[in-house]
Amino acid sequence: MLEAYDGHGPFAFPEGNFMIDRFLQDTCYKIDFDLVTLGSDLYFVPAYASHRPACTAIKNGQYYEPMTHALIGLLMQKRPGNMVHAGTFYGDMLPSFSKKCPGTVYAFEPVLENYVLAKLCVSRNSLSNVALFNSALGDRIGTAFIEFEDIRGIHKGGSSNIGSTDQATTIVTIDSLAIDNPSVLQLDVEGFELHALKGAQATIAKSRPTILVEDNDNNCSAFLGDSGYAVVGGIPGLNIWSHEDHKQALKELLVQSRNQLTTPTK
Repeated sequence: MLEAYDGHGPFAFPEGNFMIDRFLQDTCYKIDFDLVTLGSDLYFVPAYASHRPACTAIKNGQYYEPMTHALIGLLMQKRPGNMVHAGTFYGDMLPSFSKKCPGTVYAFEPVLENYVLAKLCVSRNSLSNVALFNSALGDRIGTAFIEFEDIRGIHKGGSSNIGSTDQATTIVTIDSLAIDNPSVLQLDVEGFELHALKGAQATIAKSRPTILVEDNDNNCSAFLGDSGYAVVGGIPGLNIWSHEDHKQALKELLVQSRNQLTTPTK
């Protein structure tokens, strides 16, 4: 059983069976973290990625990308259902999304150490409607490597990306999960968004969810356009896409979200 404690890490698994040298110490797999409390929520902020914006924001008593939190709340009020949250990192958005989503939050984090801290967040906050997977999303079911260090050996945190070296991970498709009534797909998967969308083609065609996607290289526009979607705007870190049938309603929600930023109590 995973156990956490109040204070600064390390958190340790006995009998290290994980072949990731960075975190192996003798017979233990150790992860250093800072335990941060915001309101009634606990966050296990990774010491190895404390330089990342999503870590510094929580430690400073704020949500990272607060407009995302605001928009998810409004979307779920407008169309209650389930959601996909890909690029979970250490779970900094999970308590908020769990409260806002009346259905299930399907969350995905392929980097093992990030996943462990996100799992602690789910467990210790009793987020009973969060289904957390130690997997990446793609257009096929299989395996891949995810690069979690830059050329200086510094951990990428939430910016880890599918590559050719570093840590082995699994890939699943959204379609393979057969999610009932998916209202929102929120994809921040560091350049792998088009692959994730292609793996959700049947889900998108059937349910027409709102799609929030990081697409820095504009790789997803053609696919989404061909799927009957139009971009209705953007918020920091994400482009907002709606099926043509829901475009005007989403534009109105986007305006509301800009005037309704949510910030947790410090």
